[in-house]
Amino acid sequence: MLKLFFKLSLFLSIIFFSHASFAQENNVFSRFGMGDLRSYSPSYLRGWGGLSAAHNSMARFNIDNPAALGNIGGSIFDFAANGNVVLMKSNSSSGAFGYSAPEYMSLAIPLKRMKAGLAFGLQSFTRNNYNITQNNDSSDVNAASYNTYVGQGGTYKVFMASGMKLKNFSFGLKANYVFGTMNYVSTLVFPDSINGYNSLKHGDKTLGDFLFEGGLQYKIKLKSERHLDLGICGNLQTNLNATQDLLFERFLNNGLVNDTVYNVSGVKGVLIYPMQYRAGILYTRDNKFSVGAQFTSSAWSNYSSFGEKDSVTNTWKISSGLEWIPNAKSMDGYFNRVSYRFGIYSGINYVSLNGKSLTENGITLGFGFPIRHSSSELNLNFDISKIGSLNTNNFQEYYFRGTFAFSLNDFWFIKRKYD
Repeated sequence: MLKLFFKLSLFLSIIFFSHASFAQENNVFSRFGMGDLRSYSPSYLRGWGGLSAAHNSMARFNIDNPAALGNIGGSIFDFAANGNVVLMKSNSSSGAFGYSAPEYMSLAIPLKRMKAGLAFGLQSFTRNNYNITQNNDSSDVNAASYNTYVGQGGTYKVFMASGMKLKNFSFGLKANYVFGTMNYVSTLVFPDSINGYNSLKHGDKTLGDFLFEGGLQYKIKLKSERHLDLGICGNLQTNLNATQDLLFERFLNNGLVNDTVYNVSGVKGVLIYPMQYRAGILYTRDNKFSVGAQFTSSAWSNYSSFGEKDSVTNTWKISSGLEWIPNAKSMDGYFNRVSYRFGIYSGINYVSLNGKSLTENGITLGFGFPIRHSSSELNLNFDISKIGSLNTNNFQEYYFRGTFAFSLNDFWFIKRKYD
């Protein structure tokens, strides 16, 4: 098992750092704020609404709430990747794009079985990938022109987390080192003018700083094999140190003039990452079903980058979902041991267009396929969401996301009673 883990770690690390996406990607919303925010919840929870605040398990690692580490019973290696299809539509145009990308890999180990745990890994944090052309109105005074906006890049988190359980109360801390570069280019072009100066702005923002997250959980034992779990996790507002490179140029369409107006590199500044939290409740009958709800809130109106605000707003989301296993101990029916998951959510996206919020609603569906003769699991989850409205925002986006993940479990550090 150890050899398999190291081989997988090496292979998946190469995937992470060689290229973060495949196929064609153009997410308009990733132009704003920090870009497309990656999911907080672990893959096995996404099929039932991403209820990560309160969930804990002996055989699963909850990457979102470090307090859950106090409940793990063995070593757990996780890897997740997703494929996405985005359908965008405005009152004047539409488009469809698709891409796939790795999301995270992690290793959790028990320091004391079902009492304390330690985990470390790598997560995708944000993504920027857009290519937008905006035609401007023309008149006898103002010549025809258009703007282009192009961005790419993203950020990652290398993390270490630890959690501990004292009776029914669990707490944990997760330390993340956030790093990565976001690139963006914008132009203003006068295509019919020979003497009119076009302009170009090119910038790079590189992050490199720590972000700390914490979590609490409390278990209320009810009847036999039934319990109620309460949880909360999140982070305080944090100033992330960053550097910025800026280049401003002007040029003519005949290609004879190309002037550098402004060029500076290595400018130090901060990116204000807002406070956010997730609070949830879960009712569980062990090895049979779980049902719960979660509330998520983020203060994105406090966000700024090098002192500049952006078109982002405070967010909230309400999620609910359930997981059902027909017969976890079945010996003759494999699909009786499969976990079936369903969830719904509704809220406000953190991007705002023209000062108006974007509603976000979605449904989720998931399956957990157990691997024979082990507590390992393959997870397949689907998320279908709608962001924005043609009537309110003159823009809407349908998001289809599929997540594939596997969780390899083993009891590496438990002393054998029999050889």
